Amino acid sequence: MVLERAAEDRIVETMYPAKITKGVADKTIQKWFSKGIKAPDLAKKAHITENYLLYLPFWRFIAQGKAVGCGYSEYHESTGNVLRNVFEELVDEEFVWTECACDTGKYGIRELWLDPGGEVPYIPGTVASMDAGGSAVDASTRGREAVHEMIRQKMVQRIETVTLDKTFLIPKVFEIVYAPVWIAHYTYEGGHFTVIVDGVRGEILGGTAPANLTARTRFMILSFAAGGLMIGTALGMLLHTGSFAVSELVQIIILLLGVALCMAAYPAFRAGKTVEASGTMKNIDRLRPSLRVPKELTDYEILTRENSILTCPVCGAEVEQPWGEVVTYCSACGKLLDVTTDGVEAIPHLVAEPNLLSRAAMEDKEPQYIPFWKFEAEIDITDYLTEGDFATGLPSIEGKRSYYICAGDVPRYLSEPWEIDLTIRNPELQAGADLDERLSIFINKKTATELAEFLYIRYEAQKPGVLQVLRYNFRVSAAEIVYIPYYKEESSFIPGV
Repeated sequence: MVLERAAEDRIVETMYPAKITKGVADKTIQKWFSKGIKAPDLAKKAHITENYLLYLPFWRFIAQGKAVGCGYSEYHESTGNVLRNVFEELVDEEFVWTECACDTGKYGIRELWLDPGGEVPYIPGTVASMDAGGSAVDASTRGREAVHEMIRQKMVQRIETVTLDKTFLIPKVFEIVYAPVWIAHYTYEGGHFTVIVDGVRGEILGGTAPANLTARTRFMILSFAAGGLMIGTALGMLLHTGSFAVSELVQIIILLLGVALCMAAYPAFRAGKTVEASGTMKNIDRLRPSLRVPKELTDYEILTRENSILTCPVCGAEVEQPWGEVVTYCSACGKLLDVTTDGVEAIPHLVAEPNLLSRAAMEDKEPQYIPFWKFEAEIDITDYLTEGDFATGLPSIEGKRSYYICAGDVPRYLSEPWEIDLTIRNPELQAGADLDERLSIFINKKTATELAEFLYIRYEAQKPGVLQVLRYNFRVSAAEIVYIPYYKEESSFIPGV
């Protein structure tokens, strides 16, 4: 199911139930004391002053990423020959972006370490938790930008020189997720340290600890020795009048590295701490529930209701927008309203009448009306290059034509062939009676426009040959929602137009 929950919709709040008790967390920490290059007597002398369970909030944005990437990679042989491999990459998979919604600079936890699955609804006040801080709209923007970059990195793994790079995404879920951690503060010989344990899996996420004195001393001696050797070698080469295999610039760099190594040796020895992290933590400080960051919410962000109250820009009536929907029907004036953070736009719509052939074939069945975005678009190609045989009997979808994007709750593996078929043949639609009940619309105009452009690029990329260059102008002059009849027969759908 594809649900576009924009930032103006109700933000879901879920949590991972804690599966690790305080006793298990204490045992995990005691085992951690005896591992690594920590002080050898840490397990005996460390005193845990407090260990408490705390839920940390994270923004999580899940989207279906789509991309078309073309280009080539070159291999230079020893003989001087250059081998070129051309690539045409299609990406269509789910991507997840997370970001800690607390003061990440202070607490050091950057992203969520748990995969989606196993969450339960979050009820405020039932557990000790940090408040989410920052704007949800800004977080949603960062999530979209990050997912676009993830898609691109996935797309260009084999491509050295990119000649075509187009990324798109379908937002699925934007939510706040609370993850449990056990936070233990302990003392050792007058020093204060912290350990954080994953409250679901029981693993150490990170922590600070006194290092082994012997190891610290050896590190300091070796650092001084290596630094002194580098300084002496560099000075010898610089002051000697003879010629050497390395340039003066490299000699100066060796000298500076030796000085830096000597300068870092003693502070590292004196600090006597090591930070162990799994990639989610860095520079852990103190973390307590009393440290709160106020949450900045926009007027559209409603966390305690299941519906948003909108004002129809056409008739002025109040309209309830169920959570998850992005296009809402106004029963007062019969308009469809596309709701975004920028405002509310009235969208024309049409209910297509089943044609004579489908009515004759399915006379005993009632069709199901599925909503589609219909765009009047024009595509002008300015540059096109394909490697290999590109002869094809497929029809062209350039120039002026209608593009169709399914906007209902239909799996993409079903709806994408429908979109291609409707876009290629552009059926004649006859207006029928309006609907008493209509399927919800979960893809808004902006995302549907991007999917229409992706439909064109994917269609061109799937033709014979290896697409390398495709430059074009994609212009949309009009958009409407069309409810198209489909007859369900066993596990398949038969179009009624």
